[in-house]
Parts: sequence; structure tokens; C-alpha cells
Amino acid sequence: MIKISKRLEAIANLVPENTKIVDIGCDHGLLDIYLVQTKKLKSLIATDNKITALTNAKNNIKKYKLNNKIETRLGSGLDIINENEIDTIIMSGLGTHTIVGILINNKSKLTNVDTIIIQSNNYIDFLRKKITSIGYYIENEKLVKDAGIIYIIIVFKKGKKHYSKKELYFGPILIKENNKLFQEKKNQDLITLNKIYKLIPKNNLHHRLKIYKQIRLFK
Repeated sequence: MIKISKRLEAIANLVPENTKIVDIGCDHGLLDIYLVQTKKLKSLIATDNKITALTNAKNNIKKYKLNNKIETRLGSGLDIINENEIDTIIMSGLGTHTIVGILINNKSKLTNVDTIIIQSNNYIDFLRKKITSIGYYIENEKLVKDAGIIYIIIVFKKGKKHYSKKELYFGPILIKENNKLFQEKKNQDLITLNKIYKLIPKNNLHHRLKIYKQIRLFK
């Protein structure tokens, strides 16, 4: 059995079985190998737009003798995927704007996609807002601490729900759970925002107001 990080294991635990998956930005392919080893899947396509990363993934897949279980493709986002090939998308470690761009620019390929699992490190409120605006709701959210960093993993399901500004910012599921890791993440984010606010020139009113509104959400 392959050993993977806590972050990747947390993502894997949220992946439904009997699904047709594409892992966009698969990097070394470790998550994909773990998924095939631990879950019953219909199919799994591992993609990356960097040839070095995909070569590493191919070598790892070959090492674990899973060439017939995991297909690899070189290319960008959903450009190399047909709409009938998948029902589940995984994107981890990519920036929010990249993720949103991939999904918004390929809406026709989301017809049969019921589940989107995302782990991004920035602009999470923007991510929630954009993905829920294209016909998905937030089914689940998890926090995981790995190597001192707290990561947010979100599971989007096809459907519609309305969310408040507070829910989009902090996460509707995370707010309800309100566990210790959530409190720790909130404290970290608030400290960062206060530092940013102090560094913004006083004549930059637009940016100061934006950060001030975010700080107020915490209170």
C-alpha cells in the first residue's frame, strides 16, 4: 500500500466509490494510486499540463503495477476530457482562479459531473461563490492539518442552495461543526488580515475597505 500525506488521504476519504474520475493536476499520481488501492472505481484519468509531473506519475503508476487501472493524459484542465468520460472531478493544490477558469470555460463538459472535490490554498470564499453559481451546492467540507498547514477540502454536488456572505466566507459546514481546527484556522486568518490591513497605505481606500469588511466578518 502506498503511503500518502494527511492532506491527500483526507481528499481520498471524500471520494465516492463506483465513479468515473478525472484528477486534474495529478502531480506525482500518489492520490490516484491510493484511490485505486482503497476504493472501487469505474475509471480514473490522471492529468497534468506539465510533462515532468506526468512522467513522474507514470513511473509511480508503473511501480505499483496499475497501468491498466489509471489512464494518464498530458494537457490542460478539461480540454483533454470528453463530457461522457467522467462524473467526478478532483482538483487539489491548484489556485482558485485556475480552478474556476477550468470549470467556467468547460461548462458543457460538466453535464454528467455530479461531484467536484476541490482543495485550494487561496480565495476560498471566491471559490465557493463561483462554483455554487454554476449549479452546485456544498455537500461537505473538511479541514486537515498537514505539516503545520491547515487545508480546506470542499465537496460540491450538483444542485442549488442559497448561502449567506458569512457562509461563503467561512464555509456552511465548517461553521456548523465549529471544531478546534476551525477555530485555529480562523485565528490564523484574522491575524493575517490585521497585518495586511496595517500595511495598506491609507490613501488606498478601496483595498482598506475590502480588508476591513473581511475583518468584520470575524467579529
